[in-house]
Amino acid sequence: MENLKLSVHQLQETIDSQAQRLVQNEIELIDVPETPNESIYHVVDILAKKIGVELKDVDIDEAYRTGPRRMRTENADKQPRPLVVRLLRKKKRDEILKAAKTRKNISSSDIVPGTSNKIYINERLTTKNRHLFREARLRARQYRFRFCWIKDGRILVRKEENKPAISIRSIADLDVQIGPSPTPSLPAQVPIPSN
Repeated sequence: MENLKLSVHQLQETIDSQAQRLVQNEIELIDVPETPNESIYHVVDILAKKIGVELKDVDIDEAYRTGPRRMRTENADKQPRPLVVRLLRKKKRDEILKAAKTRKNISSSDIVPGTSNKIYINERLTTKNRHLFREARLRARQYRFRFCWIKDGRILVRKEENKPAISIRSIADLDVQIGPSPTPSLPAQVPIPSN
């Protein structure tokens, strides 16, 4: 029985790794306002120019909004859906992410007229890794880790400046490498379906 559990765990890790590899050329743009009849490719082009990256039509495989449309309430505007851009080359994705780090103060009013929100440009993660990263950030804050970040789809934490980075691949890794959660937010045994 233990051998079967170990085999299932290893297969699940392989599937998770392959799912993340499928989105390795994608970036996610957060808080870009949605407008009626928007041209997503035009929005991506303007954003690339704002961060100083030359982006040609042949660099983009696909660009789209992800998730269901969000309804506007009486008291608040709806949160815009994330904008996903799949690039043909990982090198171009890395160039965009590097430029976005140096030009952090990109506002939505620079891209489309309307409200002024800070725009975030992130690596795209599978649903499982997104939940795991959220939990890693919570625990890193709780246990006073100074750094928690994503690099090439991997979740990394570091306690202090001169300490080595620790790779996090599961809730069990969080329990061992950072510390247990006082209120478990994700079950350790139940796999989370990926995108």
